[in-house]
This record gives sequence, C-alpha cells and structure tokens, in this order.
Amino acid sequence: MKKNFTRPSLMSLVLVLLTHFVYAQTDSTEVASIYGFYSYSSSLMNASSAPELSIQGNASYTATGVQLTPASSGQFGGLFINGRTFTSVNGLHVEFEYDMKNGTPLSGTYGDGLSFFLYDGAITNPTIGSPGAGLGYAYNRAKDTYASLRKAGLSGGYLGIGLDEFGNFKSKRFQGDSRVNGIAGVTWSQATSHVSLRGAMGAAINSNGLGTGFTGYPLLVTRSTLSNIGTVGLALQNDRSYLATSNTLTSVFDLRNNAGEFRKVYLDLIPHFTTPTTTDGFDIKVDIQTTQGGTPVNVINYYHYKTSVPYTENANPQVTDFNTSDVEGAATNQTLNATVPSVLKLGFAASTGAAYQQHIIRNVKLTLPYAAVANDDVTSTCKLQPVNIPVFSNDIAYKGPISITTPPTGSNANIDYSTFSFTKSSDTDLTLYRKKVTAQGTWTYNKSTGIVTFNPSSGFTGTATMTYTIKGKTVKDSSGNIIEPYGDTAYRSVPGTITVNLKTTGCIYSVVSNRMVTQGVK
Repeated sequence: MKKNFTRPSLMSLVLVLLTHFVYAQTDSTEVASIYGFYSYSSSLMNASSAPELSIQGNASYTATGVQLTPASSGQFGGLFINGRTFTSVNGLHVEFEYDMKNGTPLSGTYGDGLSFFLYDGAITNPTIGSPGAGLGYAYNRAKDTYASLRKAGLSGGYLGIGLDEFGNFKSKRFQGDSRVNGIAGVTWSQATSHVSLRGAMGAAINSNGLGTGFTGYPLLVTRSTLSNIGTVGLALQNDRSYLATSNTLTSVFDLRNNAGEFRKVYLDLIPHFTTPTTTDGFDIKVDIQTTQGGTPVNVINYYHYKTSVPYTENANPQVTDFNTSDVEGAATNQTLNATVPSVLKLGFAASTGAAYQQHIIRNVKLTLPYAAVANDDVTSTCKLQPVNIPVFSNDIAYKGPISITTPPTGSNANIDYSTFSFTKSSDTDLTLYRKKVTAQGTWTYNKSTGIVTFNPSSGFTGTATMTYTIKGKTVKDSSGNIIEPYGDTAYRSVPGTITVNLKTTGCIYSVVSNRMVTQGVK
C-alpha cells in the first residue's frame, strides 16, 4: 500500500519563504553626522504639546496648523521653533505651507502678511519684532507722543522673509508713530503682494533712538508677485543703491490665496563659495507653489546675502526720537555685520492692522539643500497576501558639487540602498531599521533590491502605514576631502510614508481542499 502525503499549499510555501526572508534582514548603524545637523519636520497641527515650539501674542494652536492671527484688526502673533538649533555651514532648505484668507481690506488690499525668520541660535528667550508693517521681524521707532509703539526688531535676527500682502514691509517710513529704514521714493507698478528679504540686526549707532535693536534689518531684495511689467522689484547693491530686478515670473499671482488650498514656500540658502573652500554668506532662492502638485514659481532668484552688507540707515530723526519733533535728519551710510551664526533657530510671525486677514502656517520641513527626498508611496493588497513596494521609484538623492551655477542633479539612481531605514526613534537615532513588526503586519526591507515587503497579519483590516528615510552617497577626492557630502547623516531625508490599503474586492485566494482521497489497493 502506498503512503499518503499531504502536499503544502502554494500559500504555505510563500509564507515559509517570506519567513526566511524576514529573518535574514538585520538592523545596522550609521556614522553620526560630521556636520551636527539633523532634519526636522512638523505638521504644526494640534501641536500644543510639541516641546520645541512656543507661541507669542495672538498666535494659537489649531487642528489645521498654527494660526498666527485671526481675521480681525490689530492682531500680532509669532511661533518659535526655539527648542531646536540647526548648523549653518551647509546652508538650509526650508519648506512650509501657509494660508491667508477671510478678513477685510483697506483701500482694496488685505493685510498685513506673515514672515519667516532665522535668528541666532544662542538666543534662549527670543521676542518677535514690531507688529503691523514690521511683520514681527523689523523694528519700529517713534517720537515720544507714540512711545508705546516703539518696538525693537527680532532678537538676534539674521534673516527675515516677508510674505507682504499689504506691501509696507519693504518701505522706508518717517512719521511720528513709525520710523524704519527701507526703500523710499519708488513708483511701483505693483506695490502690494511682495516677497521681501530683510537682513540682520544692526549695531547700536547712538543713544538718540538708533540703539540696539533699532538699526539694521535692511531691505535686501523685494519682488511683487502680481506683475512682470514696470518696476516690480529691487535688489540692494554694493554701492548701497537698489537695482531693478531682472527676474521674470513664470506666472503672476496674489500672495493671498483667500480660499481652498494652502500654498507652499520653498526657501534655499546655498553657501556662496568664493573659492573651493571658503564662503561668503548665502545665495537665497524663494519659490512659491500656488496649486497643489503645480510647478513652484521662482520669485527671488539666488540673491547673494553677504557677510558684510553696505546699506543706508535712513528714516533718522534730526536730533532724537525722544522728543516731539517731526523733522527728519540725514541718512547715514552703514555696513551691516551679517556674519552667519554658527547655529540658527527659526520662527514665524504675522500681523494685521486696519486691513486684516487670517494667517495660518503648517507642514514645516527643514533639511539641508540637496538632502535626499523620500516621497510618499501608496499601494494595496488582499488579506494575508504580501505586497512588494519599490519605494525608491519616486525618491531623489543628489550627485555633483554644491553650486548654484552647476547644481547637483537629482535622481533615484543616486540613492544609496544601504542607507534605508524604517521609522527612527529620534532625529539623532543612528540605527538603520530593516524590519518593523506592527499590529497590522511585518515590514521588511531588502537592501540588495531596494524593495519593501509588507506581510499583513491575520487580523489586519483597513490601512497600514510606515515611514522611512534615505540618503545619497558621499564622494571624496584623491586626498580624502569630501566633494559630495550626500551620504552624511545630515543629508538624510525627512520621513516619507508608505500606505498599504487592504482591498475588499478583486482578491483571488488559493483554495486548499480538506477532502479525503481514497487510494486504490493494487
């Protein structure tokens, strides 16, 4: 009589193979960054418990982000990411989303706008700058009649980027209640909806109003987003004059989106190399994405923000701010010390006046320029069926020297497969996680193929998610000097998310019969 053997099902074989595959994956560790930089990201949604965040003034935490001001007059609020510092030697890449909507205009224009700023990381208790046209970054001086309106600029301010809907952030003013340096005497073709950059806090000049916190912050460059015709922008030159911008926008738009989608700002500070080993400040680029998935519009095109900036300190009193005189004195030539702080912190502010609107920010990301980018992936599977996900297909790492004239190129071919990691426990966690087990199932990564496999658990229904990060590759010259740093931990991407949805239709399962088979006797 022949013996009966039960054949294993196809599903059983797959599960056995997957089990061996899973346990073949091992975690490893990476080397700490030689630059001391770690990426940062926060949705800012329901963020009141985040220890690195603090708010000032009328700002509040909401389910859709941090509301810097409500849509009412005379509001002023700020957000500081004061619990984190960022090294500056390799530059910075910042992304955030904003919304300006609702409110009431003055003479057809809403106000005032919002600012993003960088300040000296040595400051432990920063204070936002002046409200109204100052957007929380610049100072405001005033004569004695309006002494209560005097307000120093941002503590330790290094750079302020104004999304200036009303248009006054760029302008010089000398009047009883407001005295601040800036651009004067220009007939703008579009004076509103400007993206404007102001520089660092200046040195004290005298004790008659131009003291600490009340000088500097000079207007570096400004550009209207509403037009390509006429005088739409100016940039500060070495001789302290302003030259008309030559940057033509690919499309024009109002900074105020009013309704619907948040808009997204991309800010790059690229080290400005004067020799292969020395730098002089940053080349600054500002792009704004006006529709979700759309191509960002380049508004500020690599303005060179030097470590020493000649500028004109105008809006000076003839004698002193500390009296009731309205007589303006002579402007003076100054040179701003804009040495880059060794570490930086960042924040946001917004203000309203007689013209007002709501200002909200969310989804802040901070990486190094040309850090790897891990984009989200979505796929589906059926109950008990594993799925393979080629996560790198839409990701990017960079190759080539850092330069604005010949920038490095981005491609998934530049990703170092060995640097992949599932969710880390903290920004400074150096473990590379190749396997994660959750209630939904088991996630594994194959560093030879770059494939992530999700094997759902028997009780899995609904949606499973996992985050991951990646890096590029480091290249050295024949002397061992780093010429392409993209494999350093500082260039690790912010996390991308893998989403697996369980399908409820269209699934085919192996059928295993338990019917007894009678063998014949020969």
